Amino acid sequence: MADNIIEFNRARVKRLSTNDKRMHPRTESDDRLFTQVVLAADEPDLVGATLSCTAVNMSMGGIQFKTTQAVPVGTLLDLWVDVSSRPGKFFLAGEVRWSRPTSETDENGAEMHFVGVQLKSGAATDILDWRDFHATAYAR
Repeated sequence: MADNIIEFNRARVKRLSTNDKRMHPRTESDDRLFTQVVLAADEPDLVGATLSCTAVNMSMGGIQFKTTQAVPVGTLLDLWVDVSSRPGKFFLAGEVRWSRPTSETDENGAEMHFVGVQLKSGAATDILDWRDFHATAYAR
């Protein structure tokens, strides 16, 4: 091979874990957010429920948060995210991709759960502003 040719397979950055399916870098967070269950095929009684949550990490394409309610995979959510470093809230929509217990309890003894949400595009959401916000944060 010529000296000026780079093989793509050698140039690619390897992920930290082979199980890591993240597409975007994450920022740690403890910002407040609220979610409302829009559709939950496995638990229809959850539809309409509003959950108070704490973000764990966020990215351009997703959010991980903690809450006292187990939320089934495939559940559709509306999210209102209040990022402390920015005025106002983001209104977003997403789908639960995974959910698991944290092994922690809240002050009332309720079991906490981690929930991973993939954000979806939508005309009535702030997804474009959210992406711009995250792109700007990583440009610094």
